[in-house]
Amino acid sequence: MRNGTGAERAAEGACRVCGGRAARLQFEKGGKRFVRCAGCGFMWLEPLPSPDELEAHYAWTYAAGPYTVFAGADDVRQLIARHRLASLRPLLGTGPCLDVGAATGSFVAAARAAGIEAEGIERSTEAAAAAQRAGLPVYATRLEDFAPARPYRALTAFDLIEHLLDPTALLERARAWLVPGGLLALTLPDIGSAPARLLGRRWYFYAPRDHFHYFDRRTIARLLVARGFRVERIARVTKPLTLGYVGRELEVFYPGLTPAARLLRHLPARLRSLAIRVPLGEMLVVARRDG
Repeated sequence: MRNGTGAERAAEGACRVCGGRAARLQFEKGGKRFVRCAGCGFMWLEPLPSPDELEAHYAWTYAAGPYTVFAGADDVRQLIARHRLASLRPLLGTGPCLDVGAATGSFVAAARAAGIEAEGIERSTEAAAAAQRAGLPVYATRLEDFAPARPYRALTAFDLIEHLLDPTALLERARAWLVPGGLLALTLPDIGSAPARLLGRRWYFYAPRDHFHYFDRRTIARLLVARGFRVERIARVTKPLTLGYVGRELEVFYPGLTPAARLLRHLPARLRSLAIRVPLGEMLVVARRDG
């Protein structure tokens, strides 16, 4: 990855992982600076959006922005939910389980169909309403406003922590909401992955309007331990996506690949619905509340 200046400088804020103040500019994209802690390697965006800017962006992305592609792809959301449940099912028991950032409730639905007592929270009122229309217990609330009625045995947060202005807030609340020894499962981008290294600033997850904090295996493990968790496993994961969905995503996020995207979108229906495992550069982290 290209270093912008090659020089360390004072960061606008302290590193969320190690508290360091020295950062190195990696690159600029979308009017934002991607900086990396000189001490531990954690990466973040400068400047971060304000809470009001973030709320406005969430409202737009669910109503008319890029998330509408995923929200409208029921088949893909269900594929991903089943795939995640299969990898975690032996660890979840019968619940109760909370899915944080539940979106339209695909994982909650898959877990409940497997006999797990599951519910979710989601900050987008539109997404939570869609889940509720499907009869799912997904509540429209922000992470910081939610007050659970009981402790949970498991908490999942898929593709979420990179979207938060303060990633430590998720871990602090997860520890408070879990029983001792309770399970925490996260999926998140891995800046040490092969796709991240190969694509550099063009990597799918370097999305300055949506993703604000970037971990590798060492930094997410360090943050979890510092917030009272015992890390059990970190593994590379893929996403099952249909060829038709991949075509739609390419058109949205990689306009230069529009001709290839159109080819995928105009395949015969049986081929468009074919699912493949796509290595986007994500990791699954499984941890337990310590104590």
